[in-house]
Amino acid sequence: MYLPFAALLGLILGSFYSVCASRYGTENTIFKPSRSRCPHCKHQLTIRENIPLISFILQKGRCRHCKTRIPLFYPLIELTSMCWAVLAAMHTSSPAEWITLMVVGGICIVASAIDLRTFLLPDVLTYSGAVLVLLASYAGFLQVTFVDALLGAVIGAFALWAIAALYKLIRKIDGMGLGDVKFMFMLGALVGWQQLSILILVASSCALVFCIISLRGKSNLATTYIPFGPFLASGALITYLFGEQIIAFLR
Repeated sequence: MYLPFAALLGLILGSFYSVCASRYGTENTIFKPSRSRCPHCKHQLTIRENIPLISFILQKGRCRHCKTRIPLFYPLIELTSMCWAVLAAMHTSSPAEWITLMVVGGICIVASAIDLRTFLLPDVLTYSGAVLVLLASYAGFLQVTFVDALLGAVIGAFALWAIAALYKLIRKIDGMGLGDVKFMFMLGALVGWQQLSILILVASSCALVFCIISLRGKSNLATTYIPFGPFLASGALITYLFGEQIIAFLR
């Protein structure tokens, strides 16, 4: 019953994450309006229309009121949240670790979705996430020790800052935002300093695959901006769960 519960909770939280991400930077707040609306016709969704993932499938990806296509942004966040909840449940050794990873994963999902929408990573998420991971490692809830987490946060953030500074020095333009550097405090702490290279490898590989698929046929690749936050988050979460297996495979 543990995995079905994790999947259900992941779907429910994913619906909340989509609200947080879609309302960031708008006149709306997380709690106002209290009911979700169609982004096109502003129709207030009923309970039947607001069931995570299920409603999207039953309505064939369209609003029941105006028949406009529902952005894939919403079901993908819900699906990602469900998958993370199940994977975390399968690879954690204690309820405390699973709960911690659920919160960390939620922050990563919301921050990544906001970054994809706005090219911004809110400080309230990056800084609070870093504090949460360090406290959890200090309490022994995570597989990384507090010292390793602290070193991972500092070294990881400094490494990204150095890369960004070097790129700007050579190209005279920003290649990476400071939001990614701040995000790395949290993500580096999650994996510890020993697995920072695996995090960067996985993140870069995910970004490369994304670029090959999404930018195929475009001519202005040199001036196309790609938010790196989602790939850093993916790299950190994958590394936390499968870092040892990845190292063994590479060897």
